[in-house]
Amino acid sequence: MEAWAWTAWRPLRLADPVPARTLREQLDGGQAFRWNVDDAGVWTGVFGTTVAGLRSGPAGLEWRGVVGVASTEAALQTYLDAPGAQAQLVNKRILQIRQMVAQLATSLGEPLGGGQHALPTWAQLAAATDGQLKACALGYRAAFLRGTARRLQARPRWADEFQALSTADLLTELQSLPGVGPKVAACVALFGFGRLECFPVDTWVVQALAAAYGFRGWAPVRLEEFGRAHFGPAAGLAQQYLFAAARAGALLSPYAPTDVAVKPRPKSRGRARR
Repeated sequence: MEAWAWTAWRPLRLADPVPARTLREQLDGGQAFRWNVDDAGVWTGVFGTTVAGLRSGPAGLEWRGVVGVASTEAALQTYLDAPGAQAQLVNKRILQIRQMVAQLATSLGEPLGGGQHALPTWAQLAAATDGQLKACALGYRAAFLRGTARRLQARPRWADEFQALSTADLLTELQSLPGVGPKVAACVALFGFGRLECFPVDTWVVQALAAAYGFRGWAPVRLEEFGRAHFGPAAGLAQQYLFAAARAGALLSPYAPTDVAVKPRPKSRGRARR
């Protein structure tokens, strides 16, 4: 795909509306790293081989895609929507990860036009040299990424096979991949396989649960167990609300002082000492 142009803006039909503030958290909240926003509030991003633009319009969320690509709206609906899910629930810095992902796409991914690139395939990652991966600032993660790529490339139906597993077995299978621990496995299960009962625990969630519930000093595995048991089938959505609130500094510890003003004690009216 060489030269291309944007379509006109069109309303995006979703099962649940996405307000402007929520859109920012979805696209720049630590789980997606290929979206950028300009001064006009227009988000441009790449996921899979889809290039799309999003913005909050007067009547709700609007989208635009590349002229001639008919699948953009459906791809965005799948990407953003979890139909009916909200009804069930009435540490690397993000900038560094964004830079690493962008460098991987530019260095190894297929060009999509307009300066955009798809992320590299497992085959491309498996064949990447040390120099190519080092140039993407991956550090020690380079060996893990290439090792995982080679494992999955040798298993062509891995996604279907993983999807057929129970959530517990899926988490175990994911953690068998090089460099994948409990938090990353839970994230992949939640965001990659739609297992809403998963409750990833990172430093933000540790802070959120300490502030909201007083769970100070708890091990991540215990916090994950609490999240799954307490929030149930929508634990993953609860995790995202807690994550966003912690990043925004919007959680008040149950042990923190209230904001009720304390009146100063009046001075004694007794006789002054001689």
